[in-house]
Amino acid sequence: MPTTPFIFLASVLVALLALTLLKSPEIYWKLSMDPVIVVGGGLSGLSAAHSVLEHGGKVVLLDKKPALGGNSVKASSGINGAGTESQTRLNISDSPQNFYDDTLKSAGSEHARPNLITALTSNSAPAIEWLINNFGVDLSLVSMLGGHSTPRTHRGTGGAPGWAITSALMKRLAAEEAKSEKRANILKSAKVVKLLQTGDKVTGVEYEDGQGQKVKLAGSVVIATGGFGADFSPAGLIATHRADLMQLPTVNGDHATGDGHVLVTSLPSRSGVLIDMNQVQVHPTGFIDPAQPDAKTKFLAAEALRGVGGLLLKNDGSRFVDEMEKRDLVTAKMWEVIQNGQGPVRLVLGVQAATELKSHCDFYLSKGLMKKFANLQELAESMEVSLTDLHATFTSHKSYASGQEKDPFGKTHFHNSDINIEEPFLVALITPVVHYTMGGVLVDEQAHVLDASGKPIPGLYASGEVIGGVHGKNRLGGSSLLEAVVFGRIAGEMAARSQ
Repeated sequence: MPTTPFIFLASVLVALLALTLLKSPEIYWKLSMDPVIVVGGGLSGLSAAHSVLEHGGKVVLLDKKPALGGNSVKASSGINGAGTESQTRLNISDSPQNFYDDTLKSAGSEHARPNLITALTSNSAPAIEWLINNFGVDLSLVSMLGGHSTPRTHRGTGGAPGWAITSALMKRLAAEEAKSEKRANILKSAKVVKLLQTGDKVTGVEYEDGQGQKVKLAGSVVIATGGFGADFSPAGLIATHRADLMQLPTVNGDHATGDGHVLVTSLPSRSGVLIDMNQVQVHPTGFIDPAQPDAKTKFLAAEALRGVGGLLLKNDGSRFVDEMEKRDLVTAKMWEVIQNGQGPVRLVLGVQAATELKSHCDFYLSKGLMKKFANLQELAESMEVSLTDLHATFTSHKSYASGQEKDPFGKTHFHNSDINIEEPFLVALITPVVHYTMGGVLVDEQAHVLDASGKPIPGLYASGEVIGGVHGKNRLGGSSLLEAVVFGRIAGEMAARSQ
């Protein structure tokens, strides 16, 4: 039996240890749990990291580039949400079910996965409110993009929504890292080269730091590395799954090389699987920079430009498609025009449309991607078409918008269609570009990475463009940022709860 003095001394030591832990959250934090490791510093990885913190965990976020943001910072049309406060304020009637129906139709029956679409659409309004309330992001404006049955794509009054959203999350995570609790750690220029696995469970990562040194970290892992839209290497993912796209330009940053796809499928024990890898979205409107017309990487002409009333014209000044159709259909029509020698295709905006997206257009003008014409006469002369024929295009479009005539291409949503031919026009040359990869890692609605039998791999989650199956054969505009936030939040919560 221990003596009374020994019991007293032991009690004192325990009390001192407890006091030390309470005074040093970092010590307690390190002793209590491993971190959740988030691989990828775009919007999905950032959303996962914040979700981990909100659910009491600690997080280490790694990105192979010197700066965070990924492709998310370039997203320029907005983020979808159904049943939001912004929609209610603007008297827009919408619901998650309507959004589900639009997404299901866009995805196609062969590729649609209802559980993932439900997760995306049912969590859309909470995602919007999370960004507004937790990070102060302005998402007060709502517009309608192609393939949607009602306006539900949110953006603010400032610049590109992708930058506004992603930068807000970056700043907040940097602030969390600076706190004394040290619950967040950001590692840049840190490329994850291997997932660590003990038995069936993923237990951490191995990464290379900026000096080429390999370092191991222990913890559950969220893969948020983005897509493979810039992987044009001879044996890469595009060459393997869509060799017909190898000659196309891309709007993806050079980081989008499918790193997460390779990591997940290279696990030594139970590995993940890839689905729908041949489903690559070719966006109809990438800018042709007159200074670099053959550049492999191009700027995206935001779908919002068509949403506010931009028209697509052949070289003779006539329209050829419903500008508000789904992206895959608009792209197919553009290919027909180009292959029939009726290009280049021009995107044309009147004053009202350009004013509604002034910050976007000012940026495009500053980059030389758009050109301003004083009036329709000047544009007609530049295109070498008659003013009468070009004027007829806009007059007919106005007639379709008023309901006097039916649009021959089936267009039903019109915006800023009342064009004054004596006012300025903004014009850009455009071409189809590799934009988004719908295929990727197989997950369930809780962001668990699944193996070939459909069972979750313990300790491994994925979110954002790296996952497959959410969008089927075609992604709706405004759903990339949404997918990043929704599945990032889910993955972060699930990973934090698993620790």
